[in-house]
Amino acid sequence: MNFRTTPLFAAMALGAPWLASAQTTADSTGAGPSLPTVMVREKALDTYDVEPGPTATKTDTPILLTPQAVQVVPRAVLNDQKALTLTDAVRNVAGVGTDFGFNGLAQPLLILRGFQSTSMTASGSMSGMSSYYLNGVKVQGIPLNMANVDSVEVVKGPASVLYGRSEPGGLVNVVPRALTAAPYLGLEQTIGQYGLSRSLVEAGGALNADRTVLGRASVSYDRNSTNRDFVENQLASFSGTLAWVPDRDTRVALTLDHNAQTYRNDFGIPADGDRPADLPPTRQFNDSPEPSKIDSNSLLLDAKTRLSPNWTLKGRLVSLRSDTREVDVWPYRENYGLAPETCDNSAGLSRLCRYYFYVRPDGRLKLDQATLDLVGEVQLGGLQHKLLAEVDHYRTKKTGDLYFTQINSVDVFNPSLGQAPALDTSFPIPADDFNKWISLTLQDQIAFGNGWHGVFALRHDRTEALFSTTPGIESNKQSFTTPRVGVVWEFVPNQTLYAQYQDSVAANNGRDSTGKALEAERARQVEVGWKRAALEGRFNTTVAVFDLEKRNRADYSLFPIVTTVGKARSRGLEVDAIGRVLPQLAVMASYTYLDAKVTEDPSYQGKRLANAARHSGSLWGRWKFDDQWAAGLGVFAQGQRQGDNANSFQLPGYARVDAMLSYGFRAGSGKGSLQFNLKNVFDKVHYTGSHPLVKDWIQVGAPRTASLTLRLDY
Repeated sequence: MNFRTTPLFAAMALGAPWLASAQTTADSTGAGPSLPTVMVREKALDTYDVEPGPTATKTDTPILLTPQAVQVVPRAVLNDQKALTLTDAVRNVAGVGTDFGFNGLAQPLLILRGFQSTSMTASGSMSGMSSYYLNGVKVQGIPLNMANVDSVEVVKGPASVLYGRSEPGGLVNVVPRALTAAPYLGLEQTIGQYGLSRSLVEAGGALNADRTVLGRASVSYDRNSTNRDFVENQLASFSGTLAWVPDRDTRVALTLDHNAQTYRNDFGIPADGDRPADLPPTRQFNDSPEPSKIDSNSLLLDAKTRLSPNWTLKGRLVSLRSDTREVDVWPYRENYGLAPETCDNSAGLSRLCRYYFYVRPDGRLKLDQATLDLVGEVQLGGLQHKLLAEVDHYRTKKTGDLYFTQINSVDVFNPSLGQAPALDTSFPIPADDFNKWISLTLQDQIAFGNGWHGVFALRHDRTEALFSTTPGIESNKQSFTTPRVGVVWEFVPNQTLYAQYQDSVAANNGRDSTGKALEAERARQVEVGWKRAALEGRFNTTVAVFDLEKRNRADYSLFPIVTTVGKARSRGLEVDAIGRVLPQLAVMASYTYLDAKVTEDPSYQGKRLANAARHSGSLWGRWKFDDQWAAGLGVFAQGQRQGDNANSFQLPGYARVDAMLSYGFRAGSGKGSLQFNLKNVFDKVHYTGSHPLVKDWIQVGAPRTASLTLRLDY
């Protein structure tokens, strides 16, 4: 499919039937049933209000009454900041940072409360490990289409009681654009420096007269190039949803997503001594003769029906398939002696060896999930109970041989690049990677009265995991039972105090290279906090204090033999605020104090966790001068961070400033906007993250970059 021409045909096919009666706002008062999924599009585009979501509890519970820190980055913030990647979105949230990523800008690795969102325990290849949640489904190694995102939700701290095996720092859930009964057509084009471009066409609305069948489709093409040598990032995407909503009690929706990513990964620069090397801002050392590619397709069948006034049954089936061709050249100072050229750095940084490092040129990923939820409200013992019972079956499997080849070395300060040899596929390494579980979750949310609310949950998992390059090794089977206990006190209207205890089980526990079964990485967290919804709910603040400990941490000191030993602790204070403080002024702000370090480990005891700044924060504000003109200004700051697990080098702190100016106008029967964004206004040299296992992959922040966006809505 030619995605560069498809948007025009999609617009004609989907938009033409409704253009004559197009409206600029959704209307739920016309003929047909009242549809709870109908949203006011103007509000979604323009407001910083945080809509309550079910992510933290899987029930319709306001964030104010949720005993856990939750922050939402709404669509208006994403639009104002022109957030083209998930990294751009989560930098607004306290306690969230970024690690080094392996699969281009569409697949970042995230850090929450000091811990990576993906564990690499006993996993052969580090590529394809980006992990996030898409509409509540855990996905890994799949490119994210930000053009189809309505909001980004961040649930702080452990979430495995509701979502299965996951890292304890929290989860990032991406919420796609919602369906609406009102017809609409949207067109958007962004252009910018360094080849930046994004084209988007989206259309939707009711497909029949009584508005019981709703549809939505979007097509986008992103070219998010940078100033870095050889780096390439392109993503072509299609998303389509068809929903049947016969009445307010029943909804069945089918969603198809397709993503085609082409990229050449940016491996950044190495450390020289205890700081990033002093190199030209464009230099990086991956000059693979061909780009890597990922093609993914997913189907989501989502249904719910109200069985009675107080009971609702929800079901979900997910099937995702992805074909990958990973052929990046990895620069690495360690010399495995597999090529005649050497990279001796004993006298100081001079040369980097280069590898096809466990690349998978013909890979396949399968993900299947089936979930059934029963949610109800009952009166028991004079108390109101909101009950959830869930059965969840989840399975992922990666296939395709790996290849490990050392090709040559380069002079760090005077390299000769652009002549890397193609991958030699003569010596395949069989790999067997899969992870699955079946689980039962029970949750009871109790309203005790006088402003007191409690949540009690228990999950039991039967799991099986294998991450091995050694044929014949059996999978590792384990069972886990994890609790969650929380309490909320609304001591005055729109202000709450909360406390929560929760256990967690991380995702990976296969076997090491000797065949020994690894203990699962476990965690527990205690969190207390204060929440307030001020100015009639338009301005929301959360202050959280937490103590999070992860045990059975992976130890890589004898790599490729991996063991699970030791502990790490993360303690801190987080402040998140978002909303409209004046009729003209909307803000989103965050601050984090984080003390994250290793408390038990044979190699790294006492070391700080990599990429975890002690102080970090952000402040973004948008001022609306009138109905047409608006301007935004923000600063995003990180303190000094340790670059690796050994704390052998540091990433300097920085403060980056972004700005925005927009102008709205009428466009026939619809409306338009023209928006100018300038990121890194003062062209600050900064480093966004590094890989915790090596000294050679430090991510260089983007230079000053200007972009212009034209948006039309009908």
